[in-house]
Amino acid sequence: MFNNTNSNHAIKLILLAFTSILFSTQAYSNEVNESALPSYSISQGSFKSNFTSELRQQVIDVSRLTNTPDQLNNKATSKTREEMLNNNSVLLDKASKDKVTQKRGSYYDADFTIYGVTSFLLDDFDNDGFYQTFSVVFDADMYSYTQHQRAEVYALLYLSKNGKPWKHYYTTDTFIIEGDSDLDEYEVITTFLSGYPTDFYDVLIDLYQVGYTDIVATYSSDDSNALYALPLESDNHDDTYIEVIEVYGGGSFSFIVLFMIIALSFFRFSAKQ
Repeated sequence: MFNNTNSNHAIKLILLAFTSILFSTQAYSNEVNESALPSYSISQGSFKSNFTSELRQQVIDVSRLTNTPDQLNNKATSKTREEMLNNNSVLLDKASKDKVTQKRGSYYDADFTIYGVTSFLLDDFDNDGFYQTFSVVFDADMYSYTQHQRAEVYALLYLSKNGKPWKHYYTTDTFIIEGDSDLDEYEVITTFLSGYPTDFYDVLIDLYQVGYTDIVATYSSDDSNALYALPLESDNHDDTYIEVIEVYGGGSFSFIVLFMIIALSFFRFSAKQ
């Protein structure tokens, strides 16, 4: 025969077990949902001097409403860096696109470098410390023995989630750099639309000269903390809403229902004693 103390203790244990099941089921549900979402992002790049505060905000607002993420317009491939280096049609297209530029704008004796990189965390709507929009600013420089130190370049940007392989998330348009001037700083503003779990991401930048497929300079989180462990997440994780628990999989749901039936039977048996 159960007294009130034992009954209350049993009820607490059952409620605790049931709560644990709900949380574990929800965690599994979130994992399934995340793996089913494609990794979609949208980026806009230009010289930093072209971005006023107002224009930067307009770019962010428009990007968030886009129907065509970079993964669907060949600006991003989500391929690993190794895959891009081994078999990259984007680089081949860039190398053969402008024969005139290739002939007159190539510097066999030039040295390229990426000097001074900064990053900015821009949008965090649910105030959890993880941002869906960020920007990366880098200054590409070149040094040569020619009189006019100008070159046409472009960059491929990669992300690594918590130490995992680098994934290509944006290819810039071509732009002109001149010597070691800081007036040609380039900024890429990126918004994660979906498929990017809440985590810490590193950034890597590979610089190319138009007309060639070899990397002329690279810069990553190994070179600066500005590109290390950026707290990011996609828009579907950054909404301010009340989450409704959804249970996926007949096995999990059936187990919960069975557990509730057993608990109710236990209460009725205890009440009769």
